[in-house]
Amino acid sequence: MPDIDISITGNRFADIIFRYPCTQKILMVTDGSLSFGADGFGLSEFVGIVRAAGHNVTTAHRSGSGPNLTIAGAYNFATATPVVTAANYDQIWLFGFSTSPLTAAEQTRIAQFMAAGGGVFATGDHETIGAGMGSNLPRVRSMRNWATIPMVNPSRHDTVIDPGADGVKQFNDQADATPQRIYPVFFSNGGPDNVAGSWSVHPVLRHSSGAVDNLPDHPHESECLAPAPVAGSFAGIEEWPAPVSGGARVGAQIAAVSVSAGRFIVDTLKPPVRPRCFGAISAYDGDPARVGRVVCDATWHHFVNINLNGAGAGSDPTTGLPRTGLYAAGTPTPEYMKIRTYYLNTVRWLAPIGRRTCWPFVIATLARFDFEMQEFRLPLPHPCPWDPLMRIGLLAEEIVNRQWGPGTLADVVDDMLTTSEAAPALAQLLKGQQAPQGAGQDKRSDPSLLPLQDLRRVILGAVVNAIAHKLPEDDEKLAAVLKRSNDKLVRELVLEGVGAARQAMDEHLQQALKQTAALVKAIQQKK
Repeated sequence: MPDIDISITGNRFADIIFRYPCTQKILMVTDGSLSFGADGFGLSEFVGIVRAAGHNVTTAHRSGSGPNLTIAGAYNFATATPVVTAANYDQIWLFGFSTSPLTAAEQTRIAQFMAAGGGVFATGDHETIGAGMGSNLPRVRSMRNWATIPMVNPSRHDTVIDPGADGVKQFNDQADATPQRIYPVFFSNGGPDNVAGSWSVHPVLRHSSGAVDNLPDHPHESECLAPAPVAGSFAGIEEWPAPVSGGARVGAQIAAVSVSAGRFIVDTLKPPVRPRCFGAISAYDGDPARVGRVVCDATWHHFVNINLNGAGAGSDPTTGLPRTGLYAAGTPTPEYMKIRTYYLNTVRWLAPIGRRTCWPFVIATLARFDFEMQEFRLPLPHPCPWDPLMRIGLLAEEIVNRQWGPGTLADVVDDMLTTSEAAPALAQLLKGQQAPQGAGQDKRSDPSLLPLQDLRRVILGAVVNAIAHKLPEDDEKLAAVLKRSNDKLVRELVLEGVGAARQAMDEHLQQALKQTAALVKAIQQKK
C-alpha cells in the first residue's frame, strides 16, 4: 500500500507498483499518561495509519503500562531487546509526557543511533511535558521548547481559534471536525525567485493539492525552533556536524508555522491569548553530514485519539452525540486526509540514506506507467541525447507533481543521487544551490547560468527511460519483478539512468558553452 494519500484511479499498473515493499522499521516509545490504546490519550489510530501503510511498528512504554505494547515491561533504550541500533530500527518516534530524564546510557544509545543515520521524531506538550526524553537528546533538545510555554495564561499557544457549532468555545472543541490552519514555509530549489516552480514546501508537508495546511488543534501547544548550529558535543556525539564534503554546519528549519489566537475558554477558565505565530514543525536534514534526520512537532495532540476521533471528549452539546474528531458521518474529513499525509510523509523523510532507495524508484516507476507517459512510447534508445530526455523529464515532472505535490522533482532527484552515490559532485551542486531559510534566505548564491531544474528533469527522464527498458509492460511479469524488495535492481536502474543523464548533460553543456562564447564575442565586437 502507498504510504501517502494519493489517488491513481483506473491505472492497473498502480496497484502492482504499490505492492513493492518500502517498509520502515519504526520504534515508537511513549511514557507517563500516554499509551498506544484506544483512549483519548492513546495513539492507536495514528499507529494504525502507519501500520496500514506497510510499515513495521514496534511499540513500548517507559513504565511498561498500557495496552498494545509490542515490547512488554518498562522500556529502557540502553538495555532493550532488540538492541536500539540502526541495524534493528530505521527510525525512533518519541511521544513524551514524563519529565523523568533518560539515563546517560540511554542518551548515548540513542545518540549513537542518530549518528549512524537513524531518524528521530519527537514531541511533547506544553511546559515540561515530554522533557524527560526530548530535552535529553542531541539536536532534539534545541529544536523544540521543552520547558516554558504555559498551559493557562495569555502566553499559552491556543490553536482552537473557532468555537464549536454551539458558538461557545470549550476545551473539547479540539475534538470537533474543525482543525487548525497551519502555514507551511516555502523553500527554494535554486531556481529564479520569480518563478512559481522554484518554490515548494518541506517534503513532510508535500501534498497533491500544494501542501498539507492543517493539523489538529489544541488549547495549549508548545513550539518548535530552528537554533543556529554551533560546534560542540552532546551525549558523546557531535551535535551539529559539518557536511562531509565541507562547508558550513547545517541547522534545523521551521517547516510550518501555527497561529495562536484562541479566545476565552469557558469550561476550563482559560483567558484569551495574545495573538502571535509560532513554529509548528521543525526539521533537520542530516544527509550532508551523513547523520540521521530529525523532525519535532509542537504537541502530541496532533497525533492522539481525542483529537483524531474524539475518544474521551464526551458528547457534543449541540447534538448530544459523542464527539467524533476529524470525522464527518463516519468518514475522515478532507483535512484529516491531509494530516494523514503529513504523518506518512514524515515516515518516508526520516528514512536513513541506506533505506531510502525505495520511494524514488516507486515514484519514477509510477511516472513511467502513467497514461500520459505510456502514450510517449518509451523506451527511447540508448544513448539518449538531451532533448528527448528533457521531454521525458518535463512530462515526468508534471506527473509526479500531480500525484505527489509541487516540488517532488527536487526530492526525487536528490534522493536518487544521495542514496545511489552515483554522482556525488552533481548531488552536491544541486543541493548547494538551494536557498537557505531564515536570515540567510536573502543571501543567495552568485548568479549561475546552469539550468538547475533542467538538470533535474534530464536525470528523472533518464531514470524513467531506464525503467522502461528494464521493467516489462505485462501485468503478471511486472508483478513478479516487483513482488519483493530488490535493492540491486533499483540501484542498477538509477545508476544506468544517472549515467545516461550525465553523458547527455556533458554534450549539451559543452555545445551550449561554445554557442554562448560565440554570442559573447559577437556582443563584444558590436561595442
